Amino acid sequence: MTTDAVAGLGVRRWGSTPAGGTAVLALHGLTGTSAVWADLADRLEAAVVAPDLPGRGASVAVAAAPGLPGLAQAVVRVVDELGPARVVVVGHSMGAFLAPLVVELLGPRAAGTVLLDGGVPPERSLLHRPLVVRALFGVLTRRLVRRWPDVDGYTAAAEGRAATDDPDLREGFRAWSEAVLRPDGDGFRPALDSRRLVADGVDSLTRPSALDLLHRSGAPVHLLAAAHGTDDRRPPFLSDSAVAAATRVLPGLMWERLAANHATMLFHPAVAAAVGRTAAG
Repeated sequence: MTTDAVAGLGVRRWGSTPAGGTAVLALHGLTGTSAVWADLADRLEAAVVAPDLPGRGASVAVAAAPGLPGLAQAVVRVVDELGPARVVVVGHSMGAFLAPLVVELLGPRAAGTVLLDGGVPPERSLLHRPLVVRALFGVLTRRLVRRWPDVDGYTAAAEGRAATDDPDLREGFRAWSEAVLRPDGDGFRPALDSRRLVADGVDSLTRPSALDLLHRSGAPVHLLAAAHGTDDRRPPFLSDSAVAAATRVLPGLMWERLAANHATMLFHPAVAAAVGRTAAG
């Protein structure tokens, strides 16, 4: 599926929103694009709107104000142009940290939020100091944003064991890579803005929690936390104690732990089930 230009961003859309209807607004993670939502869209009856966030994919050259607030403003302009009456905001990883800011700007149009392995602050450690986070994301982007001889090589670097451990998901991961890679000589280069990625990664993990914005919205919030980190051998990004801390800010928070890792959870049917329930009101 190709992207259309909507309010200056590249946007993928599945289905159509009837007048006065509900749309699902899907926000991808740090190095992803709107292509990561294809599985979710295939499982839903509701219309799905997924922008490539500024600095990525079809929006790689789009300028936006700094940090997550700048991304939120760009995303809400897409919603304003498309005009759905109600919006369920779904965010994965960085997109989950972005989601509360989008909900605040949407106001009464926000019908609910589904957070996928993000949005909730992880347990604090020395690794979450701004300078450390900046250095780690700097290494990540230098490793990814270069010329690659083939799609499979990029996929292995971008997704690691998550893309190779489950043969049934390999084509899905490869499609994610194909959406972000652009021809470069006899190889490929990802359409990713390194500086934007590093700045957004630092902002996601070091800015104060925005969960209180979801509490003030009054709309339902559902959290799905992966049982594993970047692959099935690693501990979860969000521990039980991190989730418990989030429930003190959001007493009505619904949550579940998925038997998946940070990346493979996007193919898990429980994600579509949670989004569908939220969209149904």
